[in-house]
Amino acid sequence: MTTESTKKKWLQTLQFLAAYLVAAWTFLQFVDWILNRYNISPYWVDLLLWVFVGIIPSLAIYFFNKERINKRLLNRREKILFPLNVLLIMAATYFGFSNSDLGATTKEIKYTDEAGVPQSKTITKEEFRIGIPIYGFENTKNNDSISWWRYGIGDLLVYDLEQNKSLSPYAFFFTDTSTKITEASTFEDFYVDGNYEKNGDDITINVFIRKSNNAKVLSKQTFTGTSFLDLLDEISYFITEQAGFVETNTIRYLDYPLSEFMSASEEAMKEFVNGNYDDAVAIDTTFAMAYLEDAKRAQRFNRGSLEVQDIIDKAYSYRNELPLQKQLEVNIQRSLAYGNLEEAEELVDLQLQVDPTNEFYNQVLFSIYGKEKELDKYYERSEFLFYQDPKPANGVNMANAALVTGQDKLLLQEIKAFELVNPDLKFFRIQPYLFQEKYDEAEDLLKELDLVKSGYQFRAQVYDTAVTYLQKNKLNKEYYQPFVGRFRYDVNEQVKTFWIENNRLLCYTNNRGTMPYVLSGKYKAAAGAVNDYTSELELVLDSSKRVVGMLERVYDYRTMGTYWHWKEDQSITAAHMAFEAGDLDKAKSLYEIALRNNPKHSYLKNILDHINYKFTTDPEIIKAQNERYVGTYGPRQFYIIDDKFYYKRKSEDTNLPRVQLLPMDETRYMDLTRFNTIMEFSKDSTGVMASSGYNFSVADNKFAWEELNRERNYFLKDN
Repeated sequence: MTTESTKKKWLQTLQFLAAYLVAAWTFLQFVDWILNRYNISPYWVDLLLWVFVGIIPSLAIYFFNKERINKRLLNRREKILFPLNVLLIMAATYFGFSNSDLGATTKEIKYTDEAGVPQSKTITKEEFRIGIPIYGFENTKNNDSISWWRYGIGDLLVYDLEQNKSLSPYAFFFTDTSTKITEASTFEDFYVDGNYEKNGDDITINVFIRKSNNAKVLSKQTFTGTSFLDLLDEISYFITEQAGFVETNTIRYLDYPLSEFMSASEEAMKEFVNGNYDDAVAIDTTFAMAYLEDAKRAQRFNRGSLEVQDIIDKAYSYRNELPLQKQLEVNIQRSLAYGNLEEAEELVDLQLQVDPTNEFYNQVLFSIYGKEKELDKYYERSEFLFYQDPKPANGVNMANAALVTGQDKLLLQEIKAFELVNPDLKFFRIQPYLFQEKYDEAEDLLKELDLVKSGYQFRAQVYDTAVTYLQKNKLNKEYYQPFVGRFRYDVNEQVKTFWIENNRLLCYTNNRGTMPYVLSGKYKAAAGAVNDYTSELELVLDSSKRVVGMLERVYDYRTMGTYWHWKEDQSITAAHMAFEAGDLDKAKSLYEIALRNNPKHSYLKNILDHINYKFTTDPEIIKAQNERYVGTYGPRQFYIIDDKFYYKRKSEDTNLPRVQLLPMDETRYMDLTRFNTIMEFSKDSTGVMASSGYNFSVADNKFAWEELNRERNYFLKDN
């Protein structure tokens, strides 16, 4: 073949390939329009692109030799290359798209509303929702009066944007650009940030939508006005539009103004953003969202069942102000508050069809899995959430689930896969290294953490202790055994249940979830993530080496909280069950046994005193006694509902949960929410009724009742 002829054939081949690429691109544009028009997975465009590009080597050979090939004359090389090219394309598309949903981008859900009327709605599948990280906004003039907007803008935009089930917004802290790029580029294509200022009544908010891997501004807009909440509504519309959401005949979402479904009061919104829900509802008594979030928090941290019921009842009263999705959250939280767990689970299962990555719904589900010790379900659900919506919170949760189920190697593989994008993820390797007894590797990470992450060292100290201990002492899993059982917090209704599974100590905290612990001493254990919070447990033993209780130290960014938990054996649990069932005769004998077994458990004697007082005192005398103490004593309120005596304290700096008080004698009362407290009534020297309190102290192994500070805890009855 002459050189001229070869050049001509190559020219023709390039012309055919150019025509092919134009035709393929035109076809892809048409397919993309069809997919958008009929809400079909956009992954088809990517898959077809791979096919069209992948077949080019075979097409080039064909176009160059088409005269011979059309006569079905193929040489050995072509007989190998053509099938091999097809096989490679099939393999690439299989591994690239086998886990992708190639069906519709929407789904129809059916449900029954509160009136019992069957309803259906078309929503966007979670996999196709647009992730929107929103970072804190800069206060350009450092105006203290609006400093809360730094995070308030992002937090409130999330509430607003969540109404659109084609979006998946979440708020981050105010941070530097490099951190934003590192965090956002791990999972998303863009992120949102901005700045703001206020001159007199005039507000200016600049919003930037930036490319996640280099912070380049993709779109920006300045919003000006005098109403902060109205500006946020405008910003949410701008973000929705720029994110690429297109409303169709089948995909429509109501977009309520913030001032309608949250609060019209900016001051109430300020307190809400700052987590001061009591202050928020004091300003706006119809603030349903504040009641809802307060009830969730009270339930999650076990402040007291009566308190949760009070709060969620108020949210229920004003629920019609909320978007439908939040109304359903109110119903779920109310079912939880009143112990209707089956109803709550049914509602959660339904709502997970609508919003499978909703944090609240999944917290409820994870709590149920932990309570039932269904660890495999916990991991499967966490894995599903992460791959459906790979945002940081879901990643942290999947990491915890992997540790709980003993999948340390798998977790290490997953972490390394994402480290290329976000190097800080390497510090999640500390826990799996410890469970795999790779103490030197964990120590190296802790040393690196100490150098590069100044904010993490305080939380990391629990693992410093663990590494030091485990390097010197071979891991003895028998040391987990004293932790096994039930531990009751002494200031609220939190219960921690420990057991051994997957060669590690696991802990389920009621209404929260399950965590894995690693030994950090013979009677110590540590858990938690250094980027969030960590916890260290220390058992307290009596002179006979019997476990009395447990000190828990929780390390946050710069602070440490210490909490006391009583170890409750089977005799205590049996006594509690009899008491809750109302069988006081049986409860009395069981509490007597429990007290003999656990003489340091002060609250057991209190409950026995209450039972004995009921047995020996006429009910009418107890009723008259309660009525005598009813009233307001400074910040304290004592009142009767349905013949039950209740106490609630609320002041500027204190808001205790509502509790039912149980008389122990003529003047002293206990409650079953706060085991460490006794309330006492007496007459002041002036003849006026007064209330005071006693606290049980375990500090320095005191194990003794102490009168509370009289200046803050001794109050006369108001006239």
